[in-house]
Amino acid sequence: MAARETRGSSFGGCSFSKASPAHGKFAPSTQVVNLVIPFEEALKLNLAVDEGVRRLNASQRRGRRAALNLTLHFHTERITVSETRAAR
Repeated sequence: MAARETRGSSFGGCSFSKASPAHGKFAPSTQVVNLVIPFEEALKLNLAVDEGVRRLNASQRRGRRAALNLTLHFHTERITVSETRAAR
């Protein structure tokens, strides 16, 4: 599946300090990536997810297809949270 770069507004995000396996060492069979997120950055991620869920919950017209998108930016070691629509 190709990665989709999101544009537009986000609810925020955080930095991560380590990815395991490292980005350059992914194999086609890699199924799991572990991210180490320091405590203060984890609080930022928590806030961004909470804000996103709050917005999705408040909107009746988006319905059940409303979803959050977590984007991992390996080149900047950042995670961003944005709104998207879930596949059917």
